[in-house]
This record gives sequence, structure tokens and C-alpha cells, in this order.
Amino acid sequence: MTSQYDYYQARADAQREIADQLSGAARTQHLTLAAMYDALATRPKPKEAEPPEAQREEGPATPESEGDYLRRRAREERARAADTDDPLVRRIRFEMADEYLRRAEAHA
Repeated sequence: MTSQYDYYQARADAQREIADQLSGAARTQHLTLAAMYDALATRPKPKEAEPPEAQREEGPATPESEGDYLRRRAREERARAADTDDPLVRRIRFEMADEYLRRAEAHA
């Protein structure tokens, strides 16, 4: 069985292959889907990589508000956009981050 990361990465690659054969709005739509699958294809960090102090200081987690969640997602999307070499994927990720921020402001 493949991991969730491999599954979403394969889906993103398939969407990029389809986009390579298209143009216009259809191409943009498939590249957007590829970016979304890339966003889902994140690997969890191993607990061993965290310093022992960080593991000990974990107390009861306070629930994250929806506005905080949306702002965090925007920061994550901007970081992923900065890491990509493809200008179209970068633009899509920045647009996704902007949308998260718009929703966070509307929710506040």
C-alpha cells in the first residue's frame, strides 16, 4: 500500500501531464488541481527531529480558531510558493494564500 504522500504526489503529477497537453483555462484548471494535490502531499515531521524541550512543553492544546487556521494555511501556502520553481504553480499558490487571508478577514 502506498503512503498518502505518494498518492497525492502521483495525482499532482498526473494533473501536470494533462495540463501539458492543454492550453487556456483548461490548462490553468489542471495546474490548480496539481497545486492542490501538492499541498495535500505533505509529509509529517518525525517526532525525533523535535528537541526534547518542545516535546515536554506540550500541554493541553487549545483549539485553533477558524481565523487562526486560515491565517496559518495562508502562511504555509506562501512558504510552498516560495519553494517552487514553476512560476505558474507559484502564482496559483499565492492566489490560494490570498484567498485564505480573505476568508480569515471575513471570519474575523
